[in-house]
Amino acid sequence: MSVYQSDQQLYDVMGTAWERAFGDATVREKFIGLQIYVQFKIHEPAAELWLLSDATVHRGAFAGTPDKPVVSMEMKADVAHRFWQDRLNVPLATAKGEIKAKGPVTKIFGLIPLVKPVKALYPGLCAQHHIAEG
Repeated sequence: MSVYQSDQQLYDVMGTAWERAFGDATVREKFIGLQIYVQFKIHEPAAELWLLSDATVHRGAFAGTPDKPVVSMEMKADVAHRFWQDRLNVPLATAKGEIKAKGPVTKIFGLIPLVKPVKALYPGLCAQHHIAEG
């Protein structure tokens, strides 16, 4: 059983974390500077989260979805949960196929500094939505 009970719960936590992070002008400007679309494809439960080039977050597929994201990250919800808790060895998870990352390495590396503020918000959102540490 996944740590997330539904796709809506996943959106409420992960989507909100990114939205709040983009509320910080520095994070927002750095993301906009990357000029990318990022797609998170999550499984168990199935969910799709898009970070659009203007630093907005879209939950699920939508009219106008880019045909191909610049960066795509695919994983199970429990893997994403461990990542956001900073409890995942990313190189090992990638080597084992638990995380599938596609896109230019420079763009993926450009996202790394933006992950820290999202990770800082994640535990509080999990507590608010009654999600166990896992």
